[in-house]
Amino acid sequence: MSEPDKGPEIPIASPVTGTVIDLADVPDPVFSSKAVGDGLGVEPDDGAIVSPVDATVTMVAGTGHAIGFKNESGLEVLLHLGVDTVELEGAPFDLNVRVGDTVKAGQSLGTMDLEAVRAAGKATTAIVVLTNTMTHLADLTVTTGKTEAGTAIATATLKGEDDDASAAGAGA
Repeated sequence: MSEPDKGPEIPIASPVTGTVIDLADVPDPVFSSKAVGDGLGVEPDDGAIVSPVDATVTMVAGTGHAIGFKNESGLEVLLHLGVDTVELEGAPFDLNVRVGDTVKAGQSLGTMDLEAVRAAGKATTAIVVLTNTMTHLADLTVTTGKTEAGTAIATATLKGEDDDASAAGAGA
């Protein structure tokens, strides 16, 4: 039995300056259980938000708390700013990207007012999840610890061509 071919490796940059934590340690059970997909969290030191990937913006929540991206490889990435921050109705967020924009990893997306989020009793954790983990992700390697915004903190290894073919064949 040969190893399945691995697909491309996509670097994932930290969306904020702070401390990278394992997804299991993110203070939100929907994310920490990987229900949305595999990923990581970053506890921010400041409110500057940058893109975690080279991609096209596919979604910007009306409340500013989440941004969706799709990389040219097909990998879908969700950046979720804080925990339960949708309830803040956009107040702490000032984003400067729109659906359809092409962004580079490390490019500014706007800001999150950390004090306002904390004052509302919410966690400020920036969460990066790969929402199509099941269909596209072979492996995710995350480097935890202190980091700067825009620095590569993870590598997503995509499934190779063989993986899709064997999955399709198994259902026949």
